[in-house]
Parts: sequence; C-alpha cells; structure tokens
Amino acid sequence: MRHWNKELRFNRLFDNCGKTVMVAMDHGQGGVKPGLAHPERLLRVIVDANPDAILLGSGMARVFNWMFGGKNKPALVISSDFIVSGGVPQREGEIEHVQQSISVEECARLGADGIKALLVFGKRDMELHTRNMRYITELAEECDRWNMPLIVEPTAWGAELTAEERGKAALYADMARIAAELGADMVKCDFVGAPEEFRQVVDNCPVPITILGGGKAEAGKLAYTIEAAAKCGARGVVFGRNVWQSPDPAKMVRALKAITYTGDRDTFLSLCD
Repeated sequence: MRHWNKELRFNRLFDNCGKTVMVAMDHGQGGVKPGLAHPERLLRVIVDANPDAILLGSGMARVFNWMFGGKNKPALVISSDFIVSGGVPQREGEIEHVQQSISVEECARLGADGIKALLVFGKRDMELHTRNMRYITELAEECDRWNMPLIVEPTAWGAELTAEERGKAALYADMARIAAELGADMVKCDFVGAPEEFRQVVDNCPVPITILGGGKAEAGKLAYTIEAAAKCGARGVVFGRNVWQSPDPAKMVRALKAITYTGDRDTFLSLCD
C-alpha cells in the first residue's frame, strides 16, 4: 500500500476517469530530434493543451519546472536516466549503458509527481544488465523514501534479442512483471501482438500498464493500438513523437484525450485530419 503522499502524486498522473494521457518529451537527451526544436515554445503549447502529465529529461525539468506550478497544470514526470549508445549524437549504436542523471531528492525539489526509469533487456554484458536491475531496485527504495511514484520502462533494445523475440507479447509480460517485482508503481511499454496476446502483459503485472507510442504512425493504426490496449486493461498512453511531430501538437493531445478517456474514435480521427 502506497503512503498517502505518494498516492497524491500518483493520482495526479491520471484523469478523473482513471486513465492517463502523458506526453513524452525526454527524447532531446539524444540531440535535437525532428519536431523537438525550440523547446520552450513547444512546451508552452503542450502544457496549454493540458495532458495529464509531461515527461521531461532532468535538464529540461530544471529549466522549465516553473511551467507546472499553476492550478490545473499537467503533472511533471522526470526521466531519471539516459542511455549511452555511442559518443556521437544521432549515430546508431548498441544500447548497453543506462546512467542515472538526477536524484529523487532533486526531482522532489523540482516539484515532480513521478520519475521514469529505463530497464533494458537483451544486453550482451550481463554485468551491465545486473547494474541496471540494481539501479531500479535502489531507485524504487529511494522513491519510497520520498513518496515519489516510479514508472519503469522495460525495453527490448538489447542486441541479444532478435526481431522475432521483440514482437512477442510473452516477452513483454515477463519484462513488465520483472519491472513490478523490482519496485515499479507503473509500467510503460510497447503494445505488441494481438489483443488476446497483450492481455497477458496486463493480467500478470500487479501495477498499471501504459503504452508508449514509438515512431510516428498514421491515425488509424494509432486508434487501433489505443483501443486494443484499453480492452486489455491498459490505463492510458505515453506518446511522444506522435504528438510533437504532428502538425498541431495541441490538437493531437485533445485527440488522445478523447479516445483514451471515452473511446471516442470519431473525434480522435477528426482531430488527426
């Protein structure tokens, strides 16, 4: 059972219907991604669109945390780590290292309502995998001490996993369960497989599951994914590129709220046009 202060923060991540629309904007840790230029201007637009929460990297949270202080503003979630896949921005490389970038105490000082951390599966180096798991358990303990909800994103980014393995819902069921066993209060993961397959991810994880958006996708595919995940019991979406790479990010937030909160597919599709 969560301490009531942690419960207050956790509840701020959700709408009154118990669902969440969170916008992930921590991708700038890899450089200036298409759609993420002019961060203050973009963040103002998305804050004004009023999603339930916005996910920022630690540096952007320090610069822009003042945007979250007003009444009825989105909750602030801070990404507590970054991946190291090479020394040159935008160049592809193996994802082995996960490095903590901010303490829970600093996140609390900045007014965060949650922390998001990565748990990367499929690494070649088992020592690095062990460190990643230990990092999650230690972070979960620190989050409990500060009454801070912990969102864990288990990923299949490691080079040891094949494309076929990455498409299996059973793998994600295991990864989500492990994330919860290590102390996650919420799990953010890909939607994979058919709905009847993905249901095992939700059913075998004792904490809420939210789905991430991945790369930019067309509206019909997004609608199917959101609806299918909701039927399986997923509690909402954490979308990044499908928001800030859209022509009108604020409109996209409204579209996501319509289909996530009430299953309003028609409004979603009309706003995506």
